[in-house]
Amino acid sequence: MKKYLLFALPFFVVGCSEEVKSVDWWGQHLTEAKQKQAECEKSGSDSQNCKNVKQALLIPPHNDAPVPTFD
Repeated sequence: MKKYLLFALPFFVVGCSEEVKSVDWWGQHLTEAKQKQAECEKSGSDSQNCKNVKQALLIPPHNDAPVPTFD
């Protein structure tokens, strides 16, 4: 019985992890990114999502930047 438990345990652990979101996704969802950053700072986590959030918040948003014309 213990052998089966030890075999199945890694699958449960992998299934419980959160979905990793890209830097671009966090950059497009700044409200969620700021919440996640606060959560990461509070917990001290160094997960991939925390790294992506930190990088996304360092990149300034250019959503409303004027597009240059070369006339």
